[in-house]
Amino acid sequence: MIFFRALKLINRVTATYRKLIYNFAFKTRFKYFGQNTRLEISGKVNIGKNVYIGDYVSLIVENGAELFIGDNSFIGENCYIKCYGGKIEIGKDVSINSKSFLNGCGGLTIGNNTRIGTQTIIIASNHKFDDPSILIKDAITKKGISIGSNIWFGARVTVLDGVSICDDTILGAASLITKNINEKGVYVGIPAKKINKFNC
Repeated sequence: MIFFRALKLINRVTATYRKLIYNFAFKTRFKYFGQNTRLEISGKVNIGKNVYIGDYVSLIVENGAELFIGDNSFIGENCYIKCYGGKIEIGKDVSINSKSFLNGCGGLTIGNNTRIGTQTIIIASNHKFDDPSILIKDAITKKGISIGSNIWFGARVTVLDGVSICDDTILGAASLITKNINEKGVYVGIPAKKINKFNC
């Protein structure tokens, strides 16, 4: 019992020092900055106040790329956020839960107060295969993804390149979003289809 109390105290002290160091590095005030976080930053980064960065998160911002995270947002443990030369803009009070993957190649925006469930995949690029004269690896789209405010993603949702999702929408667990969602409501399935609409 004494050992675990001592370990808890050590973790608390190291977390405090880690937060102080990254507060200075990013010129902000983190709520928490996780252990074993992978940082590869040569582009532009702007992180708001009171942001939580979980343990084992990867933040990769290449030269020419941009990453913005708004105040009071939450990035859960083992999330992987890579700009791929594009821009990722995460609004205020957003939560991105554990083991989610964000690709910002064609540009990715997430509005305020959006909740993203664990193991969600959001990929702002894709491969085409309609022209046999071009290798699939070279036939890439970079249309970008726009996600509105006050959206709830269930666990394991996948969003493909070129999609725009309107405010006040619910995406059911394990749904695949391949087309724009322009009317608020509840969407589920592969591909996702509307099953309900709000009365508001």
